[in-house]
Amino acid sequence: MTLVTERPAGRELPQPPLAPRPAHRFRGDVEGLRAVAIALVLADHVLGWPSGGFVGVDVFFVISGFLITGLLVRERERTGRISFRTFYVRRARRLLPASVATLAATTLVAWLLFLGGRFQETLTDATWALFFGANVHFAQLGTDYFQQTAATSPVQHFWSLAVEEQFYVVWPLLILLVAALPYARRGGAGRGRRVLAGVMLAVVVASFAWSVYASATSPATAYFSTFTRAWELGIGALVAVSLHRLVRLPHRLRVALAWAGLAGIALSALVISAADAFPGYVAALPVLSTALVVAFGDAPGGPGVRWALGSAPARFLGRISYSLYLWHWPVVVFTGVFLAAGSVTSHVVVIALSVAVATVSFHAIEQPVLNSGWLLPGRRPPVPAQRAASVRRRGGRVAGVAAMAVVIGAAALTVAFPPGRLDDAAVTQANAVALAAGADGEAADPLTRDILTSTALLSWPEDLQPSLDELPGYLEEQWRGGCFDVGSWNVDECTFGDPGATNRAVLLGDSVAGAWLPGLRAAMEPQDWAIETLTMGQCPNVTAMTLYQGRPFTECAEHREWALERIEQTTPDLVVLSHTYDTDLADPDADKATAWADGLTEIVERIQATGARVVVLTAPPSGANLQTCATTVSGPSDCVQAPPRRFAQQVRIEAEVARATGATHVDPEAWFCVDGDCPAVVGSTPVFADGLHLTREYAVRIAPALVAAFLPSA
Repeated sequence: MTLVTERPAGRELPQPPLAPRPAHRFRGDVEGLRAVAIALVLADHVLGWPSGGFVGVDVFFVISGFLITGLLVRERERTGRISFRTFYVRRARRLLPASVATLAATTLVAWLLFLGGRFQETLTDATWALFFGANVHFAQLGTDYFQQTAATSPVQHFWSLAVEEQFYVVWPLLILLVAALPYARRGGAGRGRRVLAGVMLAVVVASFAWSVYASATSPATAYFSTFTRAWELGIGALVAVSLHRLVRLPHRLRVALAWAGLAGIALSALVISAADAFPGYVAALPVLSTALVVAFGDAPGGPGVRWALGSAPARFLGRISYSLYLWHWPVVVFTGVFLAAGSVTSHVVVIALSVAVATVSFHAIEQPVLNSGWLLPGRRPPVPAQRAASVRRRGGRVAGVAAMAVVIGAAALTVAFPPGRLDDAAVTQANAVALAAGADGEAADPLTRDILTSTALLSWPEDLQPSLDELPGYLEEQWRGGCFDVGSWNVDECTFGDPGATNRAVLLGDSVAGAWLPGLRAAMEPQDWAIETLTMGQCPNVTAMTLYQGRPFTECAEHREWALERIEQTTPDLVVLSHTYDTDLADPDADKATAWADGLTEIVERIQATGARVVVLTAPPSGANLQTCATTVSGPSDCVQAPPRRFAQQVRIEAEVARATGATHVDPEAWFCVDGDCPAVVGSTPVFADGLHLTREYAVRIAPALVAAFLPSA
């Protein structure tokens, strides 16, 4: 085989072949490896197990770097150039049909199922995904504290496609520039590959170093970043340009390394978890393991054998893996509207439906386009006309069967969720009021009656304030004044009430504490109280080091010390402490209950030493997230939940701390739940904006009862 680099003027110079170098051919083991990758992703998203199933995406990155780089390098060696037009046409033919179809179908279903606010968010997400910017978009949202409890986007998984396409904007140009270096051009294709491998190695090292740093310092953005992921595709690229040398290794060693690589991928999925700073150095295990399988998987006796990666099921999943990746996540999100998450029924339905839709997509969308002349010069199909016609016929039959299934499914959903279910508001309201009266009669206070009434409502009240469509972005609007994270730079602007008030109070804790503020102000300011807020998001009132986005939250410890020093300096009359119990400790071996009790006790006693009275206000029992729960086929009664188990533990811990220190403890459950049922809407007021943070309106609604619990004169 003769390889041609640049053609010197006036003559052609034959170059010696690289021996031995395998010819380009289809790799069945790589197709089977795709099956492993998609199976891990599907298991993680549907079953929640294994904990590191998300490494399947990293497996895809390595495979992509290997295959695409191999194509580019072979084209460069064969023709002396790289056709960018041909390269991007191939990418468009491969990626766009199925991805555009997925985005279009997802947007349509979102329009049918989601209410206005969430639909608009989905439409925005889909637009970013369409133009391969999803990773940038979701990285920005990941750094927004209030987006972390927002409804899950049905197109969030498109971030990985964006990473690949951004990478391939630069990668072909890099290969071409390296090949144009005078040193690389002299000495034939062998030297050219060595120089290219050296440059690729430098890119891999630089990207890996940045990945380790960024994953430790800014994990929310590092996970989605092309710069922190480039080394993973680069590892696959290194295998592609080094394969002619790797195949010279002894056969037994190649087989052993290939099986070790497959075992390493499995081990990665079991030992890595979302708590790890990822990708970072942790990703080296699945990435290097995948590289071993890609390099040696086709060795006789290796994982490519017919009972492993070469098996019929593996090859089938590998073939449809792209479509399966695209379609499975919207299926997960949309089926969650109808089925209880985590149930066996949900798991079976999601997996079966995902595979079915992906199979239809593969045969009716992917294959007909790839066997057509779309975007090709002269629009000539790249395969014989007879084969192209056969592919089209098969696709048509599959599409016909799928259309029939959709009609039958729509009919079944209409039977299960008849329109009248959401229209009988008057009867529903009357039944709910009767239930409340029958349970508690006239003895129940108005708030309790409203809570009990709301547990039975089937129709969304028309006068909800805030409206369901306002909930996405509601918290940003509520905290636009800047008193969410309070420090020395803005503390003077975060005192509310009459500056000359007789009594002064401080609110200390995380964002959950901050959500109490409108209620505290509404009830306390008329009683001659000024309130200063010293809150910081995700920063509870405990001295133990906590985690934020997978890293020790040292900023919280610094803020807490500053806040306590300010309390010592300003000596308020009252300090209200509140925080969520969801925050994880940095020490995974610590007993959380003990650390929480000890840390809270230390803070309470330090505040009491200033002469201030301390109130430990337990966080509300978190409820259903209306941004997810409220849909066109659901009603308020579908969003009723019991208090989470952690709530009872938090109440117990904080009550014990209060008894031991002489502080006042306030248990808020009665303002949210009756007999273990906690509605997401009470009367015409949504309780939470996101299932965790109180709406301003509900905080004000319960303000009299809240303040009366620790200020008897209220």
